[in-house]
Amino acid sequence: MRVSTIDDCLKLQTDFDSFSIWSSPLGLLLNPSECQVFTFGKIKSPFKFPYSLGENNIPRVSDYVTDLGFKLSCYLDPSYHINYVCCKAFKSLGFVMRLSKDFQFDISIKTLYCALVRPILEYGSVVWDPHTANDSRHLERVQHRFLRFACRILHIPCHSHDYSPVANVLGLSSLAERRHTAGIRFIDGLLNGKVESSAILSLICFKVPQRSTRSTTPFYVPHSTTNYIANEPLRRLMSNANADTNFTFC
Repeated sequence: MRVSTIDDCLKLQTDFDSFSIWSSPLGLLLNPSECQVFTFGKIKSPFKFPYSLGENNIPRVSDYVTDLGFKLSCYLDPSYHINYVCCKAFKSLGFVMRLSKDFQFDISIKTLYCALVRPILEYGSVVWDPHTANDSRHLERVQHRFLRFACRILHIPCHSHDYSPVANVLGLSSLAERRHTAGIRFIDGLLNGKVESSAILSLICFKVPQRSTRSTTPFYVPHSTTNYIANEPLRRLMSNANADTNFTFC
């Protein structure tokens, strides 16, 4: 819900009151301690209205919230979530390394990594794919640590900080490449009906030139005045699809 004025705050509180009155005769108990008030936006001084549910105030948080496994900051900066998943992935990687320190087969080590570590780094990446080099390197460090471990265990010769020989042997592409591929697959599935979301599909902007041109890009991406806007998920997906020569839509 967009809250721009104090009247919007009052309307939202009225909805809370109506919900509380509706639930009481049905015997539905509400637990305000399990609810939180969080404001998304780039406004430096957002409204801090004291919302309540029944007779209890709803606590307000200001740094980030966790929802469906995502850590969301007020500015929707993915750095919070990236730091979280990297810490979680490093812990799982430590378990994998302790478990497989005596393994001899590359397929066994790769299977454990792909099953227990990499999914942590890729869950929902279509939404939070980083646009800064620092965040991208932070994610790649996890896979580099695994490749360094595999290099030592499997005795694969490689130069310092060059893990491409190990990645080639194990058949692992970079996490950035996999996120790009996942994004292309998502928008392709959205257009072909494999991903059912009419709300997201309605936001896709197709490029329909008024005259014949050499341009073959399928999507119209509006000009962005800031990197924040340019890298919102759907706009980023359309830009990546336009730049991908292998992407076709019929």
